[in-house]
Amino acid sequence: MRGVDALVTSVPEVCVAVTTADCVPVLLYAPDQMVVAAIHAGWRGTVADIVGKTVAYMQEQYNCKPELMKAVVAPCIHAEAFEVGEEVAKSFESLTNRMPGVAFIHPVTHKYHPDLPEINRLLLLERGLSAENIEVSPFCTYTHNDSFYSARKQGIRSGRMLTGILNKQ
Repeated sequence: MRGVDALVTSVPEVCVAVTTADCVPVLLYAPDQMVVAAIHAGWRGTVADIVGKTVAYMQEQYNCKPELMKAVVAPCIHAEAFEVGEEVAKSFESLTNRMPGVAFIHPVTHKYHPDLPEINRLLLLERGLSAENIEVSPFCTYTHNDSFYSARKQGIRSGRMLTGILNKQ
């Protein structure tokens, strides 16, 4: 069963959160309307621009201004550890054509390595967030699996991290 990709609320004192173990958790805060969002951006969600769709939803439903929003791209798998097969690589073609340098082919394995945190950062910029309002965690869940869960490193039965944001008003 596929879970919810994004949770958004303007309700005071409510925390929204997503679970991950390599996928990209993104948190949004719109101070102008006191709205928060927690987004689960795996590779499919990244390709589908779930972060951009969430920003658009916040604009349409809550009248939030993207230029005022703040975002955090929390710990997730980074490009060096995230290798994918040809079928997944093809899904990224439109993004990598639009965003040069967000993926590489490993010189030894010849596997495709998309940079999920960077792609999501650029998607947020495309939707009007300012660069100084986007923070990207330097931690890779795969290489720092002593501190974070990694389904790729520890297996599908690894634990899950809960990444959330409280709408404190």
